[in-house]
Amino acid sequence: MLLLLLLAAQAPSARAGDAPTPDASAPNVGPRGILVVVCESHDRVLAHWLRAASEGRIPRSGVTVVHFDAHPDLAVPDRAVPRGWPADPDELMASVNIASFQLAAVRIGLVDRITWLRPDFSNQLPDGPRTFRVGLAEGAVRVDDPSDYYVLDEGWAPRAALVDPVPADVRVLSLEQALRERSLADGPVIFDIDLDGFATLNPASERLRRAGLRDADVERIRTLFAPERLGLAADPTTRIAELTELTDAVAALSALELAELPGALVVLWKRGLGPGDLFVLYRILSRADDGSAFDVLLEDGRQVVGLPEHRAPLGEIERTARALAGLVQRGALRPALITIARSVEDGFTPAESWPQIESALMRALRDALGDFELRYDARVRPLQRATPGLRRASPH
Repeated sequence: MLLLLLLAAQAPSARAGDAPTPDASAPNVGPRGILVVVCESHDRVLAHWLRAASEGRIPRSGVTVVHFDAHPDLAVPDRAVPRGWPADPDELMASVNIASFQLAAVRIGLVDRITWLRPDFSNQLPDGPRTFRVGLAEGAVRVDDPSDYYVLDEGWAPRAALVDPVPADVRVLSLEQALRERSLADGPVIFDIDLDGFATLNPASERLRRAGLRDADVERIRTLFAPERLGLAADPTTRIAELTELTDAVAALSALELAELPGALVVLWKRGLGPGDLFVLYRILSRADDGSAFDVLLEDGRQVVGLPEHRAPLGEIERTARALAGLVQRGALRPALITIARSVEDGFTPAESWPQIESALMRALRDALGDFELRYDARVRPLQRATPGLRRASPH
């Protein structure tokens, strides 16, 4: 299934993982003001959104999330999320992962609007507004948005098939564009920041490098299987049929079923994957230290192609931190809650850059807000060096 998994579909579930249980976080300290919560895994911020609503910091409906992240995190939850406020927050948290927590918040009515404030190096969804429905189908959450982000990850369903749908208003814009706008959001706002928006790794690509591939090899794979080369139909149903046809063709090649090879090659060529592409791929794999590169591509090819990578020097980190805090300082958004995800353990924020990123962000927020409350999620330890001007709660 090598080439199928190399279909460069935008793969929201590539960032998925089991959600931890929603342990209580550290208690409030200091005067009641803007609360900043630091988590490790990004899905944990949802527990703090629920808590903030219970504390009256934000309402239980009508909230806008401004989400700065290297990834949209707009995937559909794998399980059915009932409409309405959850009777059991633990059950809700068990239904989400680091890619799907935002649409779960839409399903329960907490969030109406999401702005993905993307760094310039990430483009998994096109810029601009989009409105779609988030409902239930086949025992899981599905949406009627026909983009590759959903169709090629089995998150799409036609509107007529959605049960109990709710609307989601989503806007995508770059940080550079946001800096030119007077206002990004009205009403109650959560400013949600993932540190991998400063610099990000692609865990699947990292596994290829550990198997012996070079940076140029990884980039060549991305070019070979870029989504614009596949020529898939705009109609979602047709696109799914084309993918099924391609799946069968790749299966025939993988199994060396000689009787089916001619037809399989025709299908691959129709999708733009000709003999030259296959030869290039063979040469790349032959440079690997062992057979593990093939296994990585087989399992994680879509993530290799679909997820961004970006290293950032300290100067860029400082500029990004000042830009984000500047949005708050000049009133382009007025958050009632700020949540921060480190995303180091999930393999996205570079571990060697994390302290610099978090320190720069905290300094910039201090300059923009003055004193504020700082809370840490359970099992999350503060940075060793304290940032001046913060009222810090000790973690549980």
